[in-house]
Amino acid sequence: MRSGSSYRPGRVLAALVAALVAGLVALTGCAGLPESGPVHHYADQSERVPQEPAYFSPPGPARGASPVSVVKGFMLAMQANPPSTAVARSFLSADARATWKPSEGTIVYGASSVARSAPAEVTLRLVDAHRLDARGGWINGQPGRTDTVQLHVVREKGEWRIADPPDALVVIESYFQGKFAPFDLYFYDQTGHVLVPEPVYLPRGEQTATNLVRGLLAGPGRALAGVVRSAFPLGTDLDLSVTVSESGLAEVPLNGDVLKLPPEQLTRAVAELAWTLRQVPGLDRVRITVDGAPVPLSDGRIDVGVDEGSRFAPGVRRAQPPVVVRQGRVGLLDGGRLRPLPGPFGSTGFSLRTVAVDRGVRHLAAVGTNGRTVYVGPLADGRGHRVRRVLDGGSDVLRPAFDMFGQLWLVDRTPRGAVVHVVEGRDERVVRIPGVSGQSVAGFALSPDGTRMVVGLSGGAMPRLVVADIVRSPDGAVRRVLAARDLPAPTSGLTGDAGPAVDVGWASATTVAVLTRSGAASSRVLFLLADDSPGDGSPNTPVPISGAGEQLVSGGDLGDPVLVVTGDGRLLSLSGNGQWTRRLAGGVVAAAYPG
Repeated sequence: MRSGSSYRPGRVLAALVAALVAGLVALTGCAGLPESGPVHHYADQSERVPQEPAYFSPPGPARGASPVSVVKGFMLAMQANPPSTAVARSFLSADARATWKPSEGTIVYGASSVARSAPAEVTLRLVDAHRLDARGGWINGQPGRTDTVQLHVVREKGEWRIADPPDALVVIESYFQGKFAPFDLYFYDQTGHVLVPEPVYLPRGEQTATNLVRGLLAGPGRALAGVVRSAFPLGTDLDLSVTVSESGLAEVPLNGDVLKLPPEQLTRAVAELAWTLRQVPGLDRVRITVDGAPVPLSDGRIDVGVDEGSRFAPGVRRAQPPVVVRQGRVGLLDGGRLRPLPGPFGSTGFSLRTVAVDRGVRHLAAVGTNGRTVYVGPLADGRGHRVRRVLDGGSDVLRPAFDMFGQLWLVDRTPRGAVVHVVEGRDERVVRIPGVSGQSVAGFALSPDGTRMVVGLSGGAMPRLVVADIVRSPDGAVRRVLAARDLPAPTSGLTGDAGPAVDVGWASATTVAVLTRSGAASSRVLFLLADDSPGDGSPNTPVPISGAGEQLVSGGDLGDPVLVVTGDGRLLSLSGNGQWTRRLAGGVVAAAYPG
């Protein structure tokens, strides 16, 4: 992560998704996905991204240049602006010029060194190197990693030329930040209920729409391949490039495979395409063509608006006020006051320490003060519905979480480490997650689309995070959870150790928030992108919190302010300028947004 950098993809996303959210709705109002909404063009926020690099036409190889000079010239030539690999190819041998495929990926590095290691070999070292796949998807790498590339050179017509360049565009971080922009490719979860965004980074310019469609048709990257799918059939390809008219109509020429799609699947494919292309400035409608002829949908339309398929919107829901546990009662935070709920938890009699609300705003799950018992009951009207115990005799149950399918997730911190339970109706089972089960866990949260689980592990001078992919059946039931992978801690803006993770949450479909505590008197909330790509993913840079933060409360939607419950019972809200404002002065035990 880059301290002080303005390159924060999450900020671009935050400003636009926040515009979709309009006020709070009543507790009994609809909590489903919006059926319509304004178009948002993420990439068009030029004031929030670094200034594009100046025009640069790199020189070709000098006569009599040494192998080291040739390699340095090759590296410099890949920073051409407007982007071009024509000069870079002139540093290659004849065979390499014909076979080099820089479109296969991108390597981004912070610094480099070049040294001759043999008469016909040059060693290139790339410090703090990261890779992007051919679609622009970020491939996780360890911070500070150094990649060593051995390049062989040959003599051609008396001049040294590179014989085996890596099949990638190799660019320095400053060029990448200035020339590339963040976008999302959209795929469906296994159930087909929701579109799941996958972040990618693409060069700015006229080819953005074409690059987005090519990335979409290539399918999801390795990180999401097991939990998402595309409505486009395997083998669907783009003929030539996407054209965008002055009226904002994008024509997407595809091969004939798309004609084989059943009507419902074609409708889903078009929605997937529209959500991906809606990020392109000035693009308002989408049309698929095959051999120059429009492909009609089942209702006869030959083009659709970029808001097509809003019912599949990823993690965007109407904003809901949080529920709060205070003075032994559960209430709804309505403006600056707490309104008791009419259901059983709105009365005294339950001693609770954490709560969760399902997405339909119908049920509440709560963990008793002793951490051993988990209750589920109606949130509002309790007539005919009793509060029941779904887990009794636990050890130390963390805050529960409902997924988008209504299943309740519980993590019990037993003497032997974490045990993960999934409760569906009256059925409860243990799910083993490699890298989580048996570990010392501080907190966990489910992504808004239900495809991932982020976990904060206990201990350490910096927060330790892992993320695991959830594999579901077509009806949403959990089949298994894949082995957790590390999510390196954010370091942007830090001058010292942040302290271990206390709690975690999802600020959006692609952004993770983590509450840390470096001592009894200081806590802070850090943001990072779930794919470990550049930027901290934050809509703002929060100042440290005075006091011990105990719980992080986030709704998975950038329209919901991030909240923190402190050890002395305050409920704090993160404002747009990074300051923490007090929503309730004291007595708060827990809070939760609907899942």
